[in-house]
Amino acid sequence: MKAQRHPAALVTILCCAAMAGCTATPSDDATSPPEALQPGILVGTWTVEETFDTLEQPYVAFVQDNSWSASDGCNRVQGTWDLEEDNALTTTMRPQTLMGCDGAALPSAVSLAATVAVDGDTLTLYDSDGSVSTELVRSTDSSVGPQGLPIGYWTEERTPTSPFLSIQVDRTYSGSDDCGEVAGTWEPGEESDSVTLTPDPAATATCDDAEGWLGQATLGRVRSGVMTLQSEDGTVLGELSAM
Repeated sequence: MKAQRHPAALVTILCCAAMAGCTATPSDDATSPPEALQPGILVGTWTVEETFDTLEQPYVAFVQDNSWSASDGCNRVQGTWDLEEDNALTTTMRPQTLMGCDGAALPSAVSLAATVAVDGDTLTLYDSDGSVSTELVRSTDSSVGPQGLPIGYWTEERTPTSPFLSIQVDRTYSGSDDCGEVAGTWEPGEESDSVTLTPDPAATATCDDAEGWLGQATLGRVRSGVMTLQSEDGTVLGELSAM
């Protein structure tokens, strides 16, 4: 049996064959790619609308120098970020120590995000499969965000045995030096990006009848990502870098 061709279809085929510029009409399902974001639009502090009974309000802060910090409400992490032309978000995360928390897992949400979108004061993070993972709102509350406190992980070198100091949101710190473990409590210093340290003798190791250098530290000052630690008499004990 011969196939029948509809006259109207035949006319359309002949017209397209005769015209070099025959163009198909886009279907209703076609969607244009999202508009590329300028990296500066991410700069600022973002949080969730829900509040939590945690040590601080969960947040994510993107800084102009391509660093970022985030908190789940109990722990802070830091790293670097970069936004590509296709709105792909690339991040790194520094070492961290974590305590259990009933807040919002924003640090992992940022580190796992593949792409982002910004609509006014709303930031949406998308997983690698394109599904929404987290929605954040821009915060103007001065009590939400990094607040100039050097909370995080500080170390001499990227080695397992290198001296380090972990300054935590709950106003405690812990670490290790050549003598062993150190621990104590901290308060914000008189200057921004500084902390006063109160070592706990019961949790601080000694060697050769003397405290290690971290165990003697009572003040930490941060400049350009380097924390200088001093003893009570002002003696500089050493330096640790944000990792």
